[in-house]
Amino acid sequence: MIVGATVAMDRLPRLRHLAKPVIAVGTMSLTAYVGHFVAQSVLSVPGGTGTQQSWMPLLMFIGGAIAFASIWSRFFRRGPLEYLLNASTKPAKYIR
Repeated sequence: MIVGATVAMDRLPRLRHLAKPVIAVGTMSLTAYVGHFVAQSVLSVPGGTGTQQSWMPLLMFIGGAIAFASIWSRFFRRGPLEYLLNASTKPAKYIR
């Protein structure tokens, strides 16, 4: 599946253009994971109190991640948490 998607991206530039928002989320996956965790922790209903399940929170998480990643990737190469992780591990190359 991954090889097929990679070949399709290389051969079909229009597909790559359509997939740009998803690619942006993939380049900052740590930020997206932590953002989903924080949003779910802040916005969730305590267990046992919800009687209705909805797709709306999931769609909002996905839409929020795509919107944030698309906007952020226009100005920066890495996501905010990816940048912090990279900066914090740079000194490790000087340790023997």
